[in-house]
Amino acid sequence: MQARRFILTAASIVAVLLGVAFACYEFFHWMTHVYEFDARIKSDLTRVSSKVNGTIDKILVKEGEEVRRGDLLVVMNSDHVIRQMEALDAELKVQKAQTEKLKAQKRNSEVELNAQISTKNEEINSLKVELKALLNREQLARKKLKRTKYLVSKNLTSKKSLDVDQDHLLNLSGQVSVAKAKIKVARMELEEIRAKRSKIEVLDQDIIISAITVRRLAANLQALEVELKERQILSPVDGIIDIIFKNPGEYVEDANEILVLHNPKNIWIEANIEEDQIRHLEIGQPVKVDFNAYPFDSFKGEVTYIGRITLSDLAISKSDLSDNRVRKLTQRIPVKIKLIDRPEITAPGMLVEVNIQIQDKALLQ
Repeated sequence: MQARRFILTAASIVAVLLGVAFACYEFFHWMTHVYEFDARIKSDLTRVSSKVNGTIDKILVKEGEEVRRGDLLVVMNSDHVIRQMEALDAELKVQKAQTEKLKAQKRNSEVELNAQISTKNEEINSLKVELKALLNREQLARKKLKRTKYLVSKNLTSKKSLDVDQDHLLNLSGQVSVAKAKIKVARMELEEIRAKRSKIEVLDQDIIISAITVRRLAANLQALEVELKERQILSPVDGIIDIIFKNPGEYVEDANEILVLHNPKNIWIEANIEEDQIRHLEIGQPVKVDFNAYPFDSFKGEVTYIGRITLSDLAISKSDLSDNRVRKLTQRIPVKIKLIDRPEITAPGMLVEVNIQIQDKALLQ
């Protein structure tokens, strides 16, 4: 009986000692670690949407499939865009041909006009030479008539010679007048020819208008080419397809989400630490990570970012903030943790528990 009582007493003492030892260990661990039991795996989710309205022809990926940046994910129906491009391309070719035709007409008109101007200038120059010769002959005829008059007055020649010289002078004077008139008429014709240049200026305006039309059609065609390209939706990043919202044959509008993917290499843990514990944290502190999905394994992490704003400031309105000041709720600050090693399947949203080891100097505070 005494032996049994001794055993029970000894067992009680051992149990108390073990309880005290466990409590001391837990207290020491509590003093040297910061815990958060409701942390989550985070990643930048890329939401892929359509930039144009249309019907989905093909979805070339499946949920869970890995893709590379630039891989074709979704093909949208492009029949009407292709038809518009073909019609616009034909119209553009016609307009370009029209522009070239106008330019050819301008070149021909300029050549013809320059030739006419050159010919008329040559004609005027020839008439001027002829006029100069006539003026010289008229001047000589005048001198001769004056001399003949003198001889007649001295009875040294007959009056018939005087009549001949007068008729000759009159004939030359008439020829001079005709030559001057021809020059005047030729100059007027030259001005009329030069006036035809206004037709070339009209052609210039037609060419400008046609060129503008060509640029407009080319811009419209380029816009359709962009739309055609946007109907082939490419992956913007390397990643894994998480969820597909649409099916082939469905009509979508611009900005409608079609699928979501994320880069499995770009993940981290976000733990919301209570404000009274944040003073113990520093960048680079080691972290023990326990996944709910892997209850018998632990993984390593490292603190990479300590937030500078509380969750309440991120999520609630000013009126709620005033209520919180009245109630004096404990605030939480987001902390990012990098996974140094990770399980094979690490999905955004998974629940984890983090155990952040406090640096030795924190114990002295």
